Amino acid sequence: MKAMEQKVRHCPGCKRNSCTGCGIFQKLNTNKNIPVNLPEFFVPEKQSGFGVSFDLGTTTLAGMLWDLEQALCLGAEAVANPQAKWGADVISRLQYAMQGEKELLLLQKAVVQALDQLALSMARESFGQTVSFERAVVVGNTAMCQLLMAVRPEGLSRAPFRPDYGEIRHFKGESLGFVALAETEVIMLPPIGGYVGADALAVYSCIHPEADEGEKKLLAVDIGTNGEILLLNGREHYACSAAAGPALEGGGAACGMRAARGAIDRVSLCGSFPMQDLVCHVIGEGEPAGICGSGLLDALAALIGAKIVDETGYLRSAKEAERKGASKKLANRISEAEDKEGKVKDNEGRVNGNEGRTEEKSMGRRIRLTPGEPSVYLYAQDIRHLQLAIGAIRAGIEVLLAKAGLKAEELDGIYLAGTFGSYIRVESCMDVGLLPKVNTDKVIQAGNLAGVGAAMALLSPRFMKAAEKKADKLIHIELAGDKRFEELFLQYMNFRSRE
Repeated sequence: MKAMEQKVRHCPGCKRNSCTGCGIFQKLNTNKNIPVNLPEFFVPEKQSGFGVSFDLGTTTLAGMLWDLEQALCLGAEAVANPQAKWGADVISRLQYAMQGEKELLLLQKAVVQALDQLALSMARESFGQTVSFERAVVVGNTAMCQLLMAVRPEGLSRAPFRPDYGEIRHFKGESLGFVALAETEVIMLPPIGGYVGADALAVYSCIHPEADEGEKKLLAVDIGTNGEILLLNGREHYACSAAAGPALEGGGAACGMRAARGAIDRVSLCGSFPMQDLVCHVIGEGEPAGICGSGLLDALAALIGAKIVDETGYLRSAKEAERKGASKKLANRISEAEDKEGKVKDNEGRVNGNEGRTEEKSMGRRIRLTPGEPSVYLYAQDIRHLQLAIGAIRAGIEVLLAKAGLKAEELDGIYLAGTFGSYIRVESCMDVGLLPKVNTDKVIQAGNLAGVGAAMALLSPRFMKAAEKKADKLIHIELAGDKRFEELFLQYMNFRSRE
């Protein structure tokens, strides 16, 4: 797997070290002969025609166009999931779908139309015209897959949270509402269990080849709105899903945005006391318009290190920060959020006339990340949202490690899957507690492994069948209602103390 273990240090779309974020949320470069790092163990099968592979993310839909005969990727694009209008998270959409057949079909129609357009766009970019597609392989978390198939999420909507399908599904495109893919065979890979879906199975198939002796201890974390976690410990393999929400991808933050032109994607401390200050990098090198997920994690790590944010996530006032040793430059960036009349607001957004501040009334506090106006701010409530996401993913990791009787330092490697996982700074992840503290050389920022796994299933029916059988090898751990998970969640919502 040497090709997959190379750390991504540039945008996979335009190949530059910094860009407009085209490799994440905007269209990827769709010139022909796009290199895709397939694992060394994978051998495609000889087929004819063209196909597409899709990764259905809660936030983002990603597709790849393939020449099936040459196993060659001709194009790749990604767009926002239009289902977001019914809720940024999986649960909101499932609740909407459960209202009735009409609502379920609306959710299906939205994603079908988006995938149709992705396929058309990739074909036009590559050939200047539309083409016929022999087949399409789809992966995604369990909820997204069921909504695409218009399968009522009865099992997912209540404990013990079981999928409503459990094997590979084959459809003619028109039966699902596709137009561009009407004559295409659409293949849905199966879930592992609960909210651990076909995307996690695709990731698992990438890191666990059929000939693997099962000696390595590997952790894979697909960081997204619905975070999937896999742990391979010899011949015991575990999987769980942690509902992180959109916070780590920039959603929910007052100044949050996608990783596109104008987004702050890197934040760090520069200088030393008493001149220490923040410096931000903006995608596209222009004026900042907001901050994306990687920037949020960097900012949080920097503020914890500078004693602006304490281990509980409390954003200190300017005076409190200076008393704790923060530089005056940093402290001067802190202010209290005001309404249009200039009155200070409390954590609920209510006007608060008192000058005194307590932790409970500090949620309206903010810190300015950029100079000039309009400025990009990080608000106290943004930190709270990040805490919830960090706590959920880290608690899921610790539950699986405990089940396997492993310590983090015993791991041979940690795969960060998902496009977002390729752009975050590993050190920041560890500083805020999202990942356990291990040697950074063990961390492999592997990119969209779910998308790669879907492509492998498209390029090899034999691989697809093997992947289906692999689902039974994983021990699914349901975190909902797990007391140990709840305890760890509260524990890891607090950041590691650096005082």
